[in-house]
Amino acid sequence: MSTEPTTSPESAVAPTAVVEPVGVAPTARAGVPWLALLALLLVVAVGGLSYTQLAAVKRETARRLAELQQAAAAATETATRADAEARAARQQSAVLEARLAEVESQREALEQLYADLSRGRDEAVLVEVERLITLGAQELQLTGNVPTALAALQTADTRLARLESPRFLPLRRVLARDIERLRAAPTVDITGIALKIDQLMTSSENWPLLADANPTAPAAGTSRQAPQPPRQVEWWERSWEAIQRELGEYRDLIRIRAVDAPDAMLLGQQQQALVRQQLRLRLLNARQALLARNDRLYRADLTEAQTLVNRYFDARQRDTAAALASMKQLASAPLSVETPNVNDSVSAVRAVRTAPGR
Repeated sequence: MSTEPTTSPESAVAPTAVVEPVGVAPTARAGVPWLALLALLLVVAVGGLSYTQLAAVKRETARRLAELQQAAAAATETATRADAEARAARQQSAVLEARLAEVESQREALEQLYADLSRGRDEAVLVEVERLITLGAQELQLTGNVPTALAALQTADTRLARLESPRFLPLRRVLARDIERLRAAPTVDITGIALKIDQLMTSSENWPLLADANPTAPAAGTSRQAPQPPRQVEWWERSWEAIQRELGEYRDLIRIRAVDAPDAMLLGQQQQALVRQQLRLRLLNARQALLARNDRLYRADLTEAQTLVNRYFDARQRDTAAALASMKQLASAPLSVETPNVNDSVSAVRAVRTAPGR
């Protein structure tokens, strides 16, 4: 923009007052108006140029002012929109914080509930483990049944292994030691002995009595007496053999047998049933004494059973001889063995249950 000063025509003409000197020629005086007119035109041209430039400057200024106003309006609108978005963001943030607080509260409640459930489950398992260990200790103390006690301790260890809790590791170590001691302890096959006694009770119905009218022939090699050396045959024995040869098929009507108890040959049908019943009762009492670990009564009942068999039954028969051998074997079997205890496991589980920090 030009900074030249603008002057009006009047101010431009005013300083051009002509003072005609005395003695100047008329031609010189005639050229003075043209100079003034030229100066006036020059001033008008300069003023028009300045006005044009000023108008251009005004238009440029107005255009820039309009752009600035548009930019200001856009900035105001953007600021308003940003302010609205900021308020919405703050509201959404407040909602999210409230939800987060609610979720955190629910998570804490769930953790507390899980902890309570876990403690309740651990307590229930611990009660079951204590019951199993106590059962094993009672079995060892009352009956000496090592397999039952071993099964109880192994079941308790399995229950603890499912929890996978480190606070039960000391208890599991004590259980492992007691389990190994029970595995190494000597055992008596009570179940097997009881089954053998049951088999004797069942088969006793088929053992022939000495008083049977038609006893079966004795099995080979089952004679009750040891073979005797050759002896001189008496005359009456030769006579009896001759009579048997004469009788032929009727010789079985008469038999001569040597028995230790003659009254065993005189038993009637009712008395024979009583003898069999007495034998079964002796065997049943022996079985009960076996389960109760009463060694004295067990051996006494088996001895009485053998006495009944030897007195009233035909021991030359194969089944009867095998039953007598089985009774002797059972009577010699030991029932009392030294069994370990599981007191360490009992003390350990009680210590876990009564621990202050459980």
